[in-house]
Amino acid sequence: LPADTRLAVRVEAGGGTGLRISAENAAIVLANLIDNSARHGAGLVSISAASAAGRATIVVSDDGAGISPSNRGKVFEPFFTTRRESGGTGMGLGIVLALLKAHDGTIRLVDSERGTRFEISLPVA
Repeated sequence: LPADTRLAVRVEAGGGTGLRISAENAAIVLANLIDNSARHGAGLVSISAASAAGRATIVVSDDGAGISPSNRGKVFEPFFTTRRESGGTGMGLGIVLALLKAHDGTIRLVDSERGTRFEISLPVA
């Protein structure tokens, strides 16, 4: 995992799960999600993985401010950002989505009591 000094990143479960995506591309996906968490006030990002029926489910959740209901449907749209004034381009989650699609993967925003939670599905290696 990429180092990020702005917050703690903890692998809760499934750290040894093999995925059918290169380490480099997996790092890009995680770096974008972790960066978004840090930029929105999270102090902790938790990652867990489990596999069943040839697919792995990776849950990336944080304890930050979360995503407002009005923005939940827009987060994967190219160029959508709530941080334009601070240099946000709105490309991060679009890149994540494209990389995962290219590897037969998916990502979705799922409900959580606190912060933001994404669920990624990828084929296992």
